[in-house]
Amino acid sequence: MPARTAAELTKALLALTDLPAGFAIDTDAGDDGSGVKVSSKDPKCARLVALTNADKLPGSKASAGRSYSGGEQGPFVDESLDALGSKAAVGAFQQSFRKAITGCRSMTLTIAGQGRSTINVREVSAPKAGTDPVAVRFSASGGSMDGLEITMSTAGIDDVLLAITVVAGLPEDLEGAMTTAADKAKATLGASRSGT
Repeated sequence: MPARTAAELTKALLALTDLPAGFAIDTDAGDDGSGVKVSSKDPKCARLVALTNADKLPGSKASAGRSYSGGEQGPFVDESLDALGSKAAVGAFQQSFRKAITGCRSMTLTIAGQGRSTINVREVSAPKAGTDPVAVRFSASGGSMDGLEITMSTAGIDDVLLAITVVAGLPEDLEGAMTTAADKAKATLGASRSGT
């Protein structure tokens, strides 16, 4: 199988026509990645901290991403696709991601210019999309972002890892975005088979 390219992955990202009315592509979102950091003194959280802070997914051969916003109050949706080279690599990533989530209870979230909050980490049921889906919810308690919820779900689409992150959204926002994104990625990337 020829290696995937960033251009091919970009074609598989959600377009505005794939999203509910009211969404816009958020062009600023790409610039503020450096302003958001998580940290933890708990060694059990080290892997999750590293994955959350990474600009690039470990082992990614090509990647593409896009951010969407559903208005000033949100929801805000981030999508990324990373070609990991093989289905086995995607499966291994999902396993280590799930382990990283279940081992970690809380972290500290710092957003430049907004302050910091403790975030509780909890594995939640993932939308049934792609292979071996995993989902995690980060809920801020106390501090300047009290009440903020960030939910992230990842799933395999053949040899590509799909990740959707929803900020200030509802469970159905994640469900809808994840299912639509997985269907589009499957159709565009020509994943010949779904399921395991």
